[in-house]
Amino acid sequence: MLWRHILLIYTIPAALMAVFVWWSLKDLGKEDGDDTWEKPKHDVMSAYREGLGMFKSPVVTTLVLAAAIRGVANNALFQWSPFYLKNATDGGLDMGYFSAGVHLSLLTGMGIISAPILGYLSDRYGRKQILVPGLLLAAVLTMFVVSAGDTIWLAVLLGGVGLFSFALQQIILAGLLDVVPRGTEATASGLIFGINGMLGFGSPFLAAFIIEDLGGYGSIFYYVGALTLVSAVIISFIPFPNRPVARPRAAR
Repeated sequence: MLWRHILLIYTIPAALMAVFVWWSLKDLGKEDGDDTWEKPKHDVMSAYREGLGMFKSPVVTTLVLAAAIRGVANNALFQWSPFYLKNATDGGLDMGYFSAGVHLSLLTGMGIISAPILGYLSDRYGRKQILVPGLLLAAVLTMFVVSAGDTIWLAVLLGGVGLFSFALQQIILAGLLDVVPRGTEATASGLIFGINGMLGFGSPFLAAFIIEDLGGYGSIFYYVGALTLVSAVIISFIPFPNRPVARPRAAR
């Protein structure tokens, strides 16, 4: 089976999920028994101004910066790890398809276990108390991946990195939603994902330069670890609220 066939198969669950989400949220915001409800009108330019206005808050600015750096690291990790595992050249491990797939599943799938646990702990003890140790641990584990070689420790390390790969990004987003005015949560979320997308556009080129000139595919893990460490340092200086606080409504 070719990779093109695999991509076509992936469209099936994506299409089913799109239909399910549309059906589940079609009445979102509509009051029960209110047949006169109308969709609110949105001004695109107002949304952009509202999003840019959030940067007046130092907490929002630093959170978005930390999320963007962490997002660039994740992009590089997930884009280039398959080449490190499968290729025989440039420091790759020359694994078979099945073995490479197992290791990638550890890297991408462990968040299913960790995300609800880390989310609960961040609600209970605070965002920073989970984010900073988690990012530091993720950075250390990532930097040890190359030294593990093709041993059982590689699976352990990739599984450990996978525990934090997606979960911490969601906690950063939750921290942002804690501090933005009520009614702007979707704008704040779009801000993070939009900036991640813009920075992610150049990330593959930088990663390719690092791989080609600084030591092969394995060097990407040091690059990812360094970016994750920078994100941890930034977050350590952010004054998160210690508990959920009443947030003001957005100005209209």
